[in-house]
Amino acid sequence: MALERRAARLVAAGATMLAMGCSGKWTTHDDGAEMAGGAGGSEGTAQGGDPESAEACTAGEVRCNASGLRETCTSDGAWSVSDFVCARNVAVDDDVGSYCVTKTDGSYRCWGVDPGGTLPAERYRRVQLTRQGLIGLTEDGRLLAASTVLPDGLPPVASFRATNMWGDQGVCPLFVDGSFAVLLDRIEESLPELTDTVMEVEGSFTQALCAWEGLVAGVRPDGSLWQFHGMETIPGEFTQVAFSNRIFCGLTKAGGIQCFEPTITCGSGGITNCAGPEYPEFSGGPYRSITATGGAVCALDAEGALTCRRYDGADMPIDAGRFTFIEGGYDLLCGVRTDGSGACFHHGGWNLGEVGPFVPVEPALDPGW
Repeated sequence: MALERRAARLVAAGATMLAMGCSGKWTTHDDGAEMAGGAGGSEGTAQGGDPESAEACTAGEVRCNASGLRETCTSDGAWSVSDFVCARNVAVDDDVGSYCVTKTDGSYRCWGVDPGGTLPAERYRRVQLTRQGLIGLTEDGRLLAASTVLPDGLPPVASFRATNMWGDQGVCPLFVDGSFAVLLDRIEESLPELTDTVMEVEGSFTQALCAWEGLVAGVRPDGSLWQFHGMETIPGEFTQVAFSNRIFCGLTKAGGIQCFEPTITCGSGGITNCAGPEYPEFSGGPYRSITATGGAVCALDAEGALTCRRYDGADMPIDAGRFTFIEGGYDLLCGVRTDGSGACFHHGGWNLGEVGPFVPVEPALDPGW
């Protein structure tokens, strides 16, 4: 990697989390739709056949085709292509409660308090609105930011997440070569031992991400789960990980879900309302995607149906339809529906037993954008 390897002792923060609202305004970038070239790989969108496919269908059925455009089944049982560009993903910021929809043409739209600054006109695969502004991953693997200071010479990036890291903003990119790093924008004077702004994690990953207050975890190529604090490794055949400071869950290759007591910050800093003595169990399946909020774990099954469980295992009914992509944050769950539109939900409460049901976020994501 082009980054200089540094060793730093990272301190787990046990600060009590504060509830975050979603007030703000829309930030829209549509330049991607005007740029030359195809829509690129559409992660998270429902993939149909060729736009001119003669495949039979049921009248009223809606899907997104391989070009990222919405198709609707007509009364004569044929697919009709529209000019509606499907969403690729919805990025949730669990620090400030914002969310951004990125479409398959590289354009994006965000809701939340934007501190200012703009991203260059590019085609983006994922855009996130953080407390320090927009951060975007371009379709050719470059990580760009409106205000956040990023190191020069970053290798090509496969995915990223930005969040609060030990009180400061951090960006956690997973690089195309499987390496993973934590990038800190600034260092608090109260933590002088954190002198480095780049921490490279040993080894390689197939998935890795960070969450609120310095939580870092990932999946190794051998299928084991790794979490930074305690350097604990859980053996298995996992493909995805979802976590907060109160729970740690993995999705297996067979589509099952296993949840564990986290060693990260649970029980420290006054945090005692952790998952347990029961953990959420997911029957049915197989599942193909998992994510976590501050009080729930959610999963998509093979048909796109959404199931959510509170940390103590209690069911959290959510009549949300079918999805192709989901991402959770502090108290937010956002996703992409099979028709290519985005939707967000939030739950009330934080302490175990007080987490309420998911309700739609208002104002709703504009289905016509």
